[in-house]
Amino acid sequence: MNRRSKITPHRKAVTWRWRRWIEPLAREVWTGRLEAMGGVTWAAIEKPGRSRILLEAYAQERSTVSSLQQRHGGSVRAVQAREWMTAKMGKPIRIGTRLEIVEDRARRGATGLPRLVIPHGMAFGSGEHATTRMLLQALARQKDLDRMRVLDLGTGSGILALAARRFGGKKIVATDFDAEAIRTARQNEALNFLTPLIRWQCADVKKLRATARYDLIIANLFSGILIEAAPQISRALSQGGALWLSGILRSQQQEVAVAYRRCGLRLVKTTTRGKWVMQQWATSPG
Repeated sequence: MNRRSKITPHRKAVTWRWRRWIEPLAREVWTGRLEAMGGVTWAAIEKPGRSRILLEAYAQERSTVSSLQQRHGGSVRAVQAREWMTAKMGKPIRIGTRLEIVEDRARRGATGLPRLVIPHGMAFGSGEHATTRMLLQALARQKDLDRMRVLDLGTGSGILALAARRFGGKKIVATDFDAEAIRTARQNEALNFLTPLIRWQCADVKKLRATARYDLIIANLFSGILIEAAPQISRALSQGGALWLSGILRSQQQEVAVAYRRCGLRLVKTTTRGKWVMQQWATSPG
């Protein structure tokens, strides 16, 4: 998950940062508010073990972020751009023996594994968060992806859909409610593959209409959204299909399980990484 908007470092040595914690349900309101401001780049960062989201806004002028502090609270400080960029640079992420995720083409590795390039700064998810990592590992183990219709809900950077393509998937649909995320994901596909294949859609999972059925559905979303959208997501699953849910805190896994059992699905496997849980579901026999 670990979703953030694209952040472009400024040429000045110092960038001004405003930050505050917000509730997950307020994400869309804050996103719209910051996008309407202009003059800022923003980040919505999920941290393991925290139920709230850390919201950050960056601007060249202190007055821009100070106005945010005056109206909405939070804190303001100067950030050295070079230090901030260095701190965010990540190491290659290795998914078993099948995939390596890097931030740029120039970085050389010794693994010889197939690669996905997810540029630093795209920041809608590059595989480092536990919720994403569990899904990537499950995809690496999945057989016959080339025969499956795959749906990725809450695609972010597109990393899961792109991994599914790298592992042989040929019929993939990926959605996100954020138009900027869809643009980023489409760019990432062009960066990694010579021709487009994935069908990218800007859509709200809570308004998902089951006009098609999918053999594998992947949803890396907040528990509240997974629970609310359980009927819509379940109806999109083909008979004999698999549904993988991530973004679930351990304290919320029972609530999620109840919602999907009510939809007639069967819990096949639960994977835990720290405070995060991935649930793998299947349609019930008959």
